[in-house]
Amino acid sequence: MTQTLTHRLPFDAHAMLEYWHRDPQDAVDVVEGTTYRRVVAVNGNRAALDVLLADGEIALRVAAWEHTPHARDRSAVSEVASNMVGAQVDLAAFARAVAPDPTMAALERRFHGVKVPQTPTPFDALLWAILGQQISTAFAHALKRRLATGFGQPLAVRGQQRLALPSPEQLAPLDPEALATIGATRAKSRAIVLAARAVVEGTLDFEALRTLETESLIAHLCHLRGVGRWTAEYVAMRGFARTDSLPAGDVALQRAAGLAYGARYTAPDALRSLAKRWRGWESYATFYLWRTLSKPVG
Repeated sequence: MTQTLTHRLPFDAHAMLEYWHRDPQDAVDVVEGTTYRRVVAVNGNRAALDVLLADGEIALRVAAWEHTPHARDRSAVSEVASNMVGAQVDLAAFARAVAPDPTMAALERRFHGVKVPQTPTPFDALLWAILGQQISTAFAHALKRRLATGFGQPLAVRGQQRLALPSPEQLAPLDPEALATIGATRAKSRAIVLAARAVVEGTLDFEALRTLETESLIAHLCHLRGVGRWTAEYVAMRGFARTDSLPAGDVALQRAAGLAYGARYTAPDALRSLAKRWRGWESYATFYLWRTLSKPVG
């Protein structure tokens, strides 16, 4: 299965590949040249995606299926890939929204075409956000590698194994202490396993959460043990493709805002006040501020 994905311009393919290649040792989100590779799950089936990213074209190829796919599987995997690259996000609307703010307007021009990469599922975003709580990005990437290696189920592609993050069904039966083997704290291990159990039991229904306004979505996620506001805001941004989520408690965002707007905007309340200038596009303003730092963040 190979197809070209329709997408709104502008689109900065290099920036998206750069983001996914932040950890060159990553075996889950893999970048080889201009191709991004990821194993995704749809309708109880799994597919190994190869997404060729160029400024003028986004081409999707399914390198392998775990089971013989139905038409709905093929349609679903196209939707997942399209969502992951932000194909239908209208950056012209973002540019119009931030035009009255000279600083953000300048960043929009500087990073013209940069879109916020999405995870295949909200659960993947939740996993990454929990792993990354209060540690360096480098250590979070190490935990992600260990989680995939130790608990994920690989998918064979032409004799090669592609690693994948574990599903809720794989994590739910675990004793939280089992995740100590990857170096996660007890609190993180417990939060991950309890979130997985909530998905399996149906008390964490991502499809139902999609129908909520962003603030209500964040509030519901905060009911999960080990999930605070920063984690929920991050999941809204990268797991639910919300353009209006502001992780004001994020240290990197505070640092970037201080450099761009002045030290008075580094506190969460001041950031939220500043973000009124970007109403509806807080996630993109956050992502662009992150990009002003030395490496892709998030």
